[in-house]
Formats: sequence, C-alpha cells, structure tokens
Amino acid sequence: MNVDAREYDVIIIGSRVAGSILASLLGEAGYRVLVLDRSTFPSDTLSTHFFRAPALRAFDQIGALDEILATAPRLTVNFNVIDGIVFPEPVDRPEDYPYYMCVRRVTLDAILVRRARLFADLREGAIATDLLQEEGRIVGVRWRGSDDEEEAMARVVVGADGLYSFVAKQVEPETEHIEAVHRIMYYAYFRGVPANEGPAAEFHYEGNSLAYCIPCDNNLTLLAASVPVERFAEFKRDPEGELLRELEAMPEIRARLTDAQREGPVFGSGNIPGYLRIPYGNGWALVGDAAMVMDPWSGQGIDQASTHASILARYLGEFLSGESEWENAMQTYHAERNEFSQKIYRRTCKFGADLRPMTRAALAKRGLI
Repeated sequence: MNVDAREYDVIIIGSRVAGSILASLLGEAGYRVLVLDRSTFPSDTLSTHFFRAPALRAFDQIGALDEILATAPRLTVNFNVIDGIVFPEPVDRPEDYPYYMCVRRVTLDAILVRRARLFADLREGAIATDLLQEEGRIVGVRWRGSDDEEEAMARVVVGADGLYSFVAKQVEPETEHIEAVHRIMYYAYFRGVPANEGPAAEFHYEGNSLAYCIPCDNNLTLLAASVPVERFAEFKRDPEGELLRELEAMPEIRARLTDAQREGPVFGSGNIPGYLRIPYGNGWALVGDAAMVMDPWSGQGIDQASTHASILARYLGEFLSGESEWENAMQTYHAERNEFSQKIYRRTCKFGADLRPMTRAALAKRGLI
C-alpha cells in the first residue's frame, strides 16, 4: 500500500488479533495506518485459541470470516463434565453464531495479518524503541527494523502489543483493577484424538482442575489443563508429563488418548495476572491484552480483544474525522469497553483461585445435585 512513509493517521504497535482488526477497519475506512510487529508471519504465540460469537462478528466486519470458518470445525455442543457428572448442551445462542471455534494462533493470525496488509502499511520484524512526544502528547514511534532505525509520526499511537506491551510500559497507564496470578495453563496439539459428536468443545472439571479437549484446525485437537498456580514448579520440571497426568485424570478424555500423537511442543505459562487498565491518554490508546488481561481459564481473550478493537476503531474514526473531540471519543471507548467486559472480567477473577463454587452452582442450577 502506498502511503507517506513519515506521516500517518494511526500507528499500531502489534498486529495480532486486536492490532490486525483495528488496522483493517481503520485502513478500509480510508485512514493512513502503519502497523509494526516484532514478529514475522506466520508465527505462533502463547495464547488461548477458543472464540465465540463476539470474535466471529469482528472477523466478519473485516471480511475474514469465510476464510476462518474454512479452517476448523464449528463446535455446536458445549460438553461439560463436573466431578464425573456429564451434561452436554447445544450451543444455541446467540442466534447469529450458534457455535464456537478453536483455531491455532499460527493459523488465525496469518489470516488476520493478510487482511490488514490490504489496508495498512505493515512492517514485520519491527521492534519499537521509543515513543515520540511533543508537549506531553505522543506523536510518533521510533523503531528498529532489519536495517537502521526509522521513525514516523501519527495523530494517534495504539498499543496492541499484548501482555508485555511496550506502549503500556512507556505511557504507564493507571490501572482500574489488578488480580494476582491464580492459575497456570499448559497445552499441546494432538492428532488421533476421537472427537465427541457435535462436534464438541469439552470442559472437564475435577475439583479445582480444568482440562480442555477441543478440535481445532489441521485436524488437530487442542488438549489443555488449567490448575492452581501452586503447581507451577511441577509443570516447569516436567511439562509433558504433568499435562498428560492431568488429562488422564479425566475419564472422558483418558479413554481417547490411546492413539493420540502430540505434534509440536507443550506450551504453558504461570505468570498471567488480571488487570484492567485505563486504555487511553494524550495521543495514545491501548487495546487487546495491552489494556485488559484475564486468566486464560475462561478462554475469553480472543473474544475480548477482537471486540475491543472493533469498539476502538469506531471511536478513533469519530476523532479522526472531526466528528468528536479526542477526550470525548476515548471516554466513550473506555466506557463501552468496560460495559462489554467487566462482568466476565470480574467472574474470571472471582473464580480463578477456586473453580469449585462456580461448578457446584452450575450443577445446582441444572438440578444435577
């Protein structure tokens, strides 16, 4: 895309889910967008892979939905097992997308980046080194690419650069809420795991442990475990062994592991807290994990990041077009983000330390105890 190499309307640091969606929406609306990402694509990232209707709506907005739908099965059954009690339920709401999906990030991000490249100037292997300021306002970015350092100016700089956001470190946003690390998540992909009918997204609870068995792209199955953070040292010593022990402790999964073959490494993390940041300031905004992070046990990350990007695109458009002043536009973005996210954020934080009150309530609600 041919644009002025020095002057942009928006510079976005980070081009995965939130960054690519934001770039696509703003670029297609006619704004000059530069996207910087330290990675090159296709590439993987440590992440949840699971998403629902909110993400599907955002993918549809940018014209990527059909390609994403073609990658993996639509999961029409929510298959739950709580302490040996099995209760599958149809995914019958919302009515526009009555199914879930699970797509590896190496696949999903490549699709989103290709889409963003149609509408934005996207630089891979670009490491942001400084935010440029004038009179206290962020006005540009300096970065290091394959050759020398470069810089560009913009009316807005957006941090869509994840948990370890460079932009957030530079601007030091205020935080509305911080939650301690309560759980760890480890996962791997396997071939040869028989699928439940449906097909199904499976959630297996045993006490305060949770295992997932979810068909994904390339005819693989995601097998994952979320356990209390106190077990982090065990998993670091033997990631594969501990993951398999967790999976084999779930009877509905154990019977299907006989012919399963792992493809690729075991991934995992034990350092994901919860935080809700004020997502804007003088010339800058945050979106995706740079602005809000939840423990991945609830599998909400992609839904949240994609929806927040869609909201931010709308209000940045109002500012860039002159329809709204900066402060008004960003206050509204902040309020709408919180309206969409606070309930699930609070729920994820509340039950992160102990899933059992939630699972017992789920059984009681269905008359199963």
